[in-house]
Amino acid sequence: MRKIDLNKKMAIAQSVFELVQTQGIVNLSMAKIAKLANVSVRTIYIYYQDKEDLLGQLYLAVKLKIDAGLAEQLATTADLFEQLAVTIAHFAQAYNRWPNEMIYMRAIQQNPELVSHEVHKQTLAIALPIFQMYERMQASVDFKHLPVETFTAIAAGAMNMMIEQAIVCGRPISEEQIAVLIVATQDAVRA
Repeated sequence: MRKIDLNKKMAIAQSVFELVQTQGIVNLSMAKIAKLANVSVRTIYIYYQDKEDLLGQLYLAVKLKIDAGLAEQLATTADLFEQLAVTIAHFAQAYNRWPNEMIYMRAIQQNPELVSHEVHKQTLAIALPIFQMYERMQASVDFKHLPVETFTAIAAGAMNMMIEQAIVCGRPISEEQIAVLIVATQDAVRA
């Protein structure tokens, strides 16, 4: 069995993120990844069974990285409007820190068929604190009572649009933009 080279594995991951950003996830191929990572296609298969496994493992790693610390931040306040603000700020700041990873995560979310059902189940488990917050909001008279899909579209839609604009413009999201977005989102979901 071949020795695992973490530098090569990291180069493969960074190549995927870069290619998704520059060419889109639909055009991604193992040959393009290998060329950009400066490894052979066979080397990729040392670390991943196939393209679905590669995309799935990277998606899980990115989701863990981006969601890290959110549950602890949410636990610092019982106020649900403040928890919503913490969540919005957390994801906007995650984009500022890891734009390529956020672009990758969004590409997978927009093309869910590219990763296995099991990976999706695992990412839902990672996002459990957000779903728990939604359930508490729905039990509160202070929030609009809406199906989860509708509530998510309202609560996360503006943030996703702001991230899209930041991607297109190649710029970070400012603290001022985050603050305005938080107030607007809180107002949109307030009963």
